[in-house]
Amino acid sequence: MWQAYRSKKYLLRIIGSVTLLMVAVLAGSSLLLQYNAERSAIRMQQEVSRKAMKQIQINLSYMSGVMNNLAVSLYMDPNIVPLLNLRDPDEMLVIRSMNSLKQAYLSSSFLHSILVYNGYDDRTYTVGELSLNKPDAPMSGEIALLVKNKQKLPRMKLIPMNFSGADQPVDFFSLVMYQNFTDTGTSKESALVVNIKPEWLYENLRSFNDFAIPEQSGVYLLDEAGKLLLSGNPELLPSQGELIRALGGHTPGDAEAFGTLSGRFGGSTRLLVNYLNMQGTNWKVVSVQPYEIILQPIRELRGTFLSVIIAVLLLAVVLATLVAHKLYKPIGRLIGQLGMQPGGKAAAGKATGQNMEKGKEKGKEKDKEKDKDKDELSAVASLFSTLAQQLQSVSDEQGKQRHIITSYYLRTLLSGGKALSAKEFEDNIRQNGLQISRSGPYRVVLIQVDGYSGFSSRTSHDERSLYYFAIRNIAEEILRPGRYLCELADMRSSHLALLISRAEGSNRETEDEEALHEQCRNIQQVVSSYYQLSLTLTASEPCGSHEQIPDRYAAAVQYSMYKLVYGRQSIITKGRVDGNLRQQEYSFPAELEKRLGESIRTGHLPAMEQAIGHMLAPLGHCHYDAIVHSLLNITGIIKTSVKEINHNRVVPLNVELSTLSRQVLEQETLQETSELFGRVCRDIHDQLDQPGSGKNAALMDAIKEIIEMNYKEPNLSLQGIAAMLHMTPAYVGRMFKQSEEVSVSEYLNDIRLQHAQTYLETKNISIKQIMELVGYVNESTFFKLFKKAFGVTPKEYRLKRSLE
Repeated sequence: MWQAYRSKKYLLRIIGSVTLLMVAVLAGSSLLLQYNAERSAIRMQQEVSRKAMKQIQINLSYMSGVMNNLAVSLYMDPNIVPLLNLRDPDEMLVIRSMNSLKQAYLSSSFLHSILVYNGYDDRTYTVGELSLNKPDAPMSGEIALLVKNKQKLPRMKLIPMNFSGADQPVDFFSLVMYQNFTDTGTSKESALVVNIKPEWLYENLRSFNDFAIPEQSGVYLLDEAGKLLLSGNPELLPSQGELIRALGGHTPGDAEAFGTLSGRFGGSTRLLVNYLNMQGTNWKVVSVQPYEIILQPIRELRGTFLSVIIAVLLLAVVLATLVAHKLYKPIGRLIGQLGMQPGGKAAAGKATGQNMEKGKEKGKEKDKEKDKDKDELSAVASLFSTLAQQLQSVSDEQGKQRHIITSYYLRTLLSGGKALSAKEFEDNIRQNGLQISRSGPYRVVLIQVDGYSGFSSRTSHDERSLYYFAIRNIAEEILRPGRYLCELADMRSSHLALLISRAEGSNRETEDEEALHEQCRNIQQVVSSYYQLSLTLTASEPCGSHEQIPDRYAAAVQYSMYKLVYGRQSIITKGRVDGNLRQQEYSFPAELEKRLGESIRTGHLPAMEQAIGHMLAPLGHCHYDAIVHSLLNITGIIKTSVKEINHNRVVPLNVELSTLSRQVLEQETLQETSELFGRVCRDIHDQLDQPGSGKNAALMDAIKEIIEMNYKEPNLSLQGIAAMLHMTPAYVGRMFKQSEEVSVSEYLNDIRLQHAQTYLETKNISIKQIMELVGYVNESTFFKLFKKAFGVTPKEYRLKRSLE
């Protein structure tokens, strides 16, 4: 019987599910009853703790009131007043006063000691445990130091004191009464200190702990900072840091400031913590009890619940078996129709084995091990999933092969590597499913990524493939829904080639030209918006047959070179470059070349920039070869002029011109080339302008004036100052350093800090406002620089000035 059931795993699951459902209902009901009982026990324990803690608070308030009255009466006692106010009091007067102090000390068993500090003579008078012949006598000096401190101790409040360094957290509690009711700002002030033994509070905590469960409970008194003052059971004290963080983030649950929380607090046992915020002292009474001890009587009921569950389980198995047999009959028929054994193994193993990949015996063994744990329906699903994965793998492989063949065909068609007949052309379109019209007309549009050298350096091959895939999808989505059919090919160079043909029923050629340009602009805008890539598109003229496509591609490649003239993110067509193609020869006027050379040799920057501008202006109408030749001619003039200058100078110009020709050829537009020439000319001018002249002195004055006028601007920097002066930052920084022996940034910080110093002395505004007024946005930077300059922080500086 067991073997029969063991092979029918899905039947066993039905039986198990029905059984577990019945048991779960009973177990859930039992757990709900137990949960409610545990909550009632916790609430009862919380109420007991609240009442006991309230009594401790009452006792503490009573004791504090009694000691306050005693302190006031001593302070007003005529016999004690001389100890507080007189300088060098008479010896007999001191004896009488000390007798009064001793009588007050002996009147209460709670007192640890009484200390009187005379601020005029810097002398202390003590009775009790602080007397000279007592072990605690050295503590009187510690108390006197606290009293003399300008930061006064709280008046008429219990203050825990621990000077002995013993294991117990508190030596005694002190009540301080000063001579003045307000801070005098001086340390020469008399005070009366009444010290109270902590034993009475220990007894309160011990009584509370005895009222609970002494061996398993702990009661503690914490100050406002979370420091342990008194402990009723030190062994149960949890991790103090964890407990303090938990109490700090918890809000009391009632108006009496009583709260409760639970957790492990760094230990292994879950604890119930009840606490009360004591009024008037900001102390906390904290009760700690293990959850297990509180809930032990309730959890003893688990044995009864378990017995009932086991009895019901046996009955549930019998009933579930009868129900499961009826539910399993349709599944058994399905397994039989699929030719599978009840355990999930295929009877027709040959058919399944033929679908598996050969040569993967290890994978098969693992699959067999997994199949042992599967039921009948899981085995059917696994078989279906394996077949679906194999089908998808075959489909993906076919798609990759088709893409490779399609890309190769498009590149061959565009580059003219193989002349195709009309029949071969149509067959390739049909076999590869290409979106190309069989009858034309055709256009080739080149897509170039602007700044390709930087784009290729910051992206990997796979990342570029993803970008090209995105551009292909965007181009197809924009063009195909309209009047065009298109296919895009990666030409394995710096551009993509888009082969466009008009769909059936499109309009006339002129309308087609305008619509095509509009679609090209849409492609540029969408790619720029989503991927921050700037594209330049070059469109060829249309052709009527597929044999002319390679010629149109070659023409588009030639047109694309004129991005040098029309700039990035432009649309280049034959109509735009016709004028350039006609003007194949061009040479600069000799006068312009001479003027450029002379201006370089004299270091006259405006003349250099003007000459280069006049030379570059006509190039926009020239053939590409003439443009390149002219740009290299300008480069040669600059190199020759610099060489002549260095020949006549003791110290040659440090201008890097060895790679200038390569840099010129790498620029994509004439505007970028003009900026490159401008940087070279400014560098030459800056080096020819020697420091030490009157012009240099004027420059230093101008820099200082700019800093003085704009130091409030957070973004003021060497680069901004150089831009205002139309000079390079390197030159401005070098000249200022040579003249003033400090950098521009150091001088700027000095000016800002001087103004900050003035504001601190004269303005009644916040330090943050002063920081913003002098141009700083980072508070840590401002504090660091100010302290480095003046030796103190801004707050300390203002306080020091106010006290002077």
